[in-house]
This record gives sequence, C-alpha cells and structure tokens, in this order.
Amino acid sequence: MIISILLGKQIAAMLLMVLMGFALVRLNIMKLQESRALATLTLYVVGPCMAIDAFQVDVTPEKLHGLAVSFAAAIMTQALYIGLSLLLRRPLRLDEVEQCSVIYSNGANLIIPIVGYVFGQDWIFYTCSFITVQVTLFWTHCTTVLNKSSRINIWSILTNINMLSIFAGAFLFVTGIRLPEVPRIAVHSVGQMVGPLCMIVTGMLIGSLNLKGFLAYRKLPLIVALRLFAFPLAALLLLRMTGMAGWVENGGTILLISFFAASAPCASTVTQMAHVYGRDGQYASAINVVSTLLCVVSMPLMAWLFQL
Repeated sequence: MIISILLGKQIAAMLLMVLMGFALVRLNIMKLQESRALATLTLYVVGPCMAIDAFQVDVTPEKLHGLAVSFAAAIMTQALYIGLSLLLRRPLRLDEVEQCSVIYSNGANLIIPIVGYVFGQDWIFYTCSFITVQVTLFWTHCTTVLNKSSRINIWSILTNINMLSIFAGAFLFVTGIRLPEVPRIAVHSVGQMVGPLCMIVTGMLIGSLNLKGFLAYRKLPLIVALRLFAFPLAALLLLRMTGMAGWVENGGTILLISFFAASAPCASTVTQMAHVYGRDGQYASAINVVSTLLCVVSMPLMAWLFQL
C-alpha cells in the first residue's frame, strides 16, 4: 500500500507537469509545432544520457542475476501483449494504431522517474531491460505493423541512438569503467530531465486537441481499458505463474519495476511512428493523452494488486 501511495504522489506530480505544457499552448506562449523540438531533444539527447547513467553502477552477481530476471520478465510480457493483440485483432477490429497502442507503453519516459522516486536511483538500472526489449520491438514489430511491411532493417535497429547508448552503458557496466566526474555529472543531470520533458510535451499535445476530437474516436475507451487494465492484469497473472519473484534476491521488487513498465500508458513513440508512416496520428495522440491522464488511477491499483 505504501508503494501505491508513493506511486500515486509521483504520478500526480507528473500530471502537474502535464498542466504546465497545457498552459504553454493555451496561453499562446508556445505552439504545438515547438513540442517537436522538445521531443527530438528527449529522443536524441536526454534518453541516451539516461540509459548510460543507469548502467553506472557497480557490477555484482546479484545485479547480474536481477538483470537477467528483468530481461526475462520484459520479453515474456511483451510477447504476451503481442499475442493478445493478434487474438483480439479480428474480434475487436483493431486497426494498426490500436494494435500498437495496446502493446507498447511509456516504459522509459514515465517509469524511470517513478522508479527513482519510489525505490531510489540505484533501482533505475533494472528499467534498462524493458527499454532494450521495447526499443528493439519498436524498430521491428511496431514499424512492420504500422508500415504494413515484412522487412526488418537490422541496421536501423543497431544504429538507433537509444540502442547505441544502451550498448555503451552495458559495456561500461561489464568492464567496470566509470565516467570521469564532470561527464558523469552532466550525463546524470541531463538524464534526469526525461520525465518532465515528456510530460510537458504531452501537456502541449493535450492543449492542441479539442473535445470533439476525442469524441470522434468511439473505440478510444476500449483501447485505453485494454492498455491500462486488461493487458496488465494478464501480465500480472503470467508473472505470478512463473514464480520468478523467488529466483533472485529482491526478486519481487525487480519484477514490480518490470510490471510498472508493462502497466504504463500508451507509448508516445507510437504517436510519432504513426505520423511517419501515414497512420492516424491524431488518434494515436488521443490514446496517449487519455491513458496518461487515467494512469494516476490505474497504476497505483495495479501496484496494489501486484503486492497482494
């Protein structure tokens, strides 16, 4: 229950950041187009710094075992979500945007500041597993679904700045190399910006939308319910059935971090990719916005259920 309360407080604080972005647009201080610059900054600078900083921890057998468990949990939950979307695609008539929206979460942008606040900075290390798995799937499964293509560009995956930063961070972790003090402070400070920047961009997006735009999407409540409640509950049952919490020391906390990532709102990356591949980017934006607003209720509830 304490974790649920802390989680609720952090999400509420992040929603205040959303309001800041909303106010920027509504008061005509900034335009929606300017949010793209913030999103680009997050993608190409803040995100990579955050990934490298997360790996700047001491190598211990416990951390390696915990990392392996978190990787297994990330792979299992993402595979489950893809499988569920395939099963529900025809009965619910899910289009490409809806399929990707129920599968992919803001497992990095939202979860990293939450984990840092609830558990401490040392635990952010275990978010890297989910981020690695999801970034790989973004550039394989997600792009093929939205682009309706069977081609997978391995080179684009390996050269993606976020993947390169994860590889660099993993190399530093395994070799025990630590950044010098000044670069380490810079990387850490920039990495800490990921949560506020993403929330402000989301707020700017909300400020540019009108109520009629939301009402036009009749399946929006269904997609949000799948993303925030149905799929996380299925992931919870799967993680419980495996008994993975007992595999390593602090296994319950490590799994809870992975479950946080799997229970997060729809990924903002889906919105960006929908625009790139000519899908309904506004619809993807609406799903992202509504799921982000409602996660203040859903995520503490899921955390409470996980701890029962």
